Amino acid sequence: MKSAAILIFVLLPVIAFAASHREIRNLEIPAAGILTMRIESGAGRLTIRGVEGTDNIEVTAEIEADGVDRDEIRLLGDKLFQLELKRAYHQALLYCHTAAPPFAPITTRVHLHVKLPVKMNITTIDGSGPIDITNIAGNLIIDDNSGIIKVSNITGRILVEDGSGDIEIEDVQGAIQIKDGSGHVVARHISGDLTITDASGGIEVNDIGGSVIISDGSGSIDIYRVEKNVFIREPGSGEIDIDGVQGKVIVRD
Repeated sequence: MKSAAILIFVLLPVIAFAASHREIRNLEIPAAGILTMRIESGAGRLTIRGVEGTDNIEVTAEIEADGVDRDEIRLLGDKLFQLELKRAYHQALLYCHTAAPPFAPITTRVHLHVKLPVKMNITTIDGSGPIDITNIAGNLIIDDNSGIIKVSNITGRILVEDGSGDIEIEDVQGAIQIKDGSGHVVARHISGDLTITDASGGIEVNDIGGSVIISDGSGSIDIYRVEKNVFIREPGSGEIDIDGVQGKVIVRD
């Protein structure tokens, strides 16, 4: 009987720590007159979709908190996460920040799904988690700490600065500049110039309408079908395979 009582005593903290909370919140503002969407987010997925014919910016936030229950979420409030969508002149601001009290076994994540008009410039500053952006007619700036980045069907310039994680960009009418710490970089079906500065990880480039400039630390480089010139400033370490370039190919040793 004593052993059973001890077992129950030991399991109680485990059950408490296993508590979790899930909820969905919806935010919305009119998009009329807004030219730029700025998103600052922490841990969690970020999905952005351009939608034809919509007049609003709609955000669905999936909140996940482990190590805390519903009552504790209400008590701690914005100490765990802050979520806000507002307008500032011609810019929409989506702010989502997650945190955890010190010395508490609590983790929080907020997965954001954003729908907005197709014609919109986007700036996103992201902490961690995958990013997926598609169907945008505007310029795109991504400043990401870690996580996979996927971008497709964009009309406009793209600037990506990434710490770690794979990057895949395709079907873009515009120029692209990528600065990457680590991870595989893939760029396909790009109409403009492509510039990649990569510390480590393979690079795959295919079907580029402009010129390609690459500085690479380590990893293989594969370049196929480029209408203008290819300039590899720093080949780094790894094999280089180039084919189908209509302009000049310069590899600086």
